[in-house]
Amino acid sequence: MLFLLSTLLVFTSFAASAPVLTVNEEMEQIFQNLTTEAQEDYFQILFNDTLTLWEMDQLWEQWAEKHVVSDKWAAYNGKWGARKEKFHKTVLSVIENLPSAYRMITEITSNRDQTVNQLFEAMDQLKETYNIEVSMISFLSRMMLLNEEHIINGGN
Repeated sequence: MLFLLSTLLVFTSFAASAPVLTVNEEMEQIFQNLTTEAQEDYFQILFNDTLTLWEMDQLWEQWAEKHVVSDKWAAYNGKWGARKEKFHKTVLSVIENLPSAYRMITEITSNRDQTVNQLFEAMDQLKETYNIEVSMISFLSRMMLLNEEHIINGGN
């Protein structure tokens, strides 16, 4: 059961701004001494696809009280919330930087007065500031090339 939980929450494994434990470790501490019934109750909420997110939050609060893990649950939610906020800010920043990064990539790759090594050096320098953006543009470019026929024929 702990393995399934760890697998489901692997993306929560690095630390938020709160000290000591990572989000994943916080969740593991909650589940560490839970009864089988408590674990089943948790997963019953998690896999109930008829619940709204708000309803899930409410049921998990009740679950934490019932199984006497409210403090641990609150710590977990605090770290998860901080991590989500940081993630959203980073994503927004990357999205806002994409047009500028794309223009810089285009300038670098359009410069015919440079060697291939100079081009790679310029790209490496750009990655120092815009690593995620360059990776995203590279990925998007590959996707666009895979769909080139569709795009050329007027598709979105």
